[in-house]
Amino acid sequence: LVLVWQVSAAAQSRDIIKKVVHTPWWPAGSEKTAESVGIISHGLVYMTAMMEVNETLQKTALQETWDVRDIALAAGANLSDLVDCFVNAPKGHSDAVKAALMSAFPAEVQASPPAFTVVEMPGEYQFVYNSIMCVANIPDGGSKRRAVRKNGLYGVSARGLTFYEGAEAPSTISGAYEETRNIVNRMLSSGSRSVLVDCTAYLASIRDAQAVRKAIIEVTGMKGFIQPSLTIVQAGGLANRSLRLRCTAAVDDSRLRSVDTTDGKVVLTDSFAFASAQLDRNSTGVNALESLRKVFKYANLTLNDTISCSFFVKDQQKMFDLLGGFYEIFNKENPPPPTRGEYEAITECADCQVAAKCIAAIAPPTMEGFEVHSEAL
Repeated sequence: LVLVWQVSAAAQSRDIIKKVVHTPWWPAGSEKTAESVGIISHGLVYMTAMMEVNETLQKTALQETWDVRDIALAAGANLSDLVDCFVNAPKGHSDAVKAALMSAFPAEVQASPPAFTVVEMPGEYQFVYNSIMCVANIPDGGSKRRAVRKNGLYGVSARGLTFYEGAEAPSTISGAYEETRNIVNRMLSSGSRSVLVDCTAYLASIRDAQAVRKAIIEVTGMKGFIQPSLTIVQAGGLANRSLRLRCTAAVDDSRLRSVDTTDGKVVLTDSFAFASAQLDRNSTGVNALESLRKVFKYANLTLNDTISCSFFVKDQQKMFDLLGGFYEIFNKENPPPPTRGEYEAITECADCQVAAKCIAAIAPPTMEGFEVHSEAL
């Protein structure tokens, strides 16, 4: 019994709930006035969206992959440990951006890439072509990532989660409702008791939002699964399909739970809380983050537990309003702030200015032997 306890304590001592990492170009203290560039949580490192501006697309892509590499290295990982990346691209250029970024990765990453989703939507700044926001597995204690190829889907598994690359229905199926049913059925059939916990639907037309939501509710309900947290935005570059669906699944559903409130929904695994996007008619996003605070409270979490957020802003010209709201809520009131990515997109709410989609870290029942702080690595 003593031996078992010692092994368990040793394993626990390696787990980190929330820890900010730094790079030479984003030194310790940067997160006091801006976002965190990377956060370690439960064996994964969540990264802020990286963006560069260079003479050519290929040079830009190469520099962005170097930025991602620097964050991964600071957390004890490398590019070959990437499990998921989201990329925004200009209208009509998603294929070119994807090709440039993939060719900028080392050969071993190209052979076994992360789940790699590219959609067409503007990012934080008009003058920046694209950005790339990634998650990597930290290969400590022999924990490794694993590629998943099944049912025409591609995903990468690590730490009890499977990150699915944005998927479309085959061309023989048309209409947002039927396309969504096809994609969700394939995802739920790709692993033993694999349950979707978080999805983002990128729609060619936001008018299809209700059809997409209905299809997800029906398919998950028929299989007896909880419904995933869901964020719906409009995007381009969808290969003449109604939508592209990007999801995260939990490999083991035995301890999943869902908290549904009037303020929103959050799905909890043992390690993470995935909240559906909170909508805000105020361009600062403060009301969305206050709603997120309420949702997390129902799950015994706080905004301080937030590790990563994606923000979708209706008008790119109001992006600095959002950054101001982020500073007030996270930097001043709930430090250290999460990593983040910012994009221009419209949502289900026609007059809403911001959608805030966030993930939080969950501490285990006993905190002994775990780290919760923001020291530099």
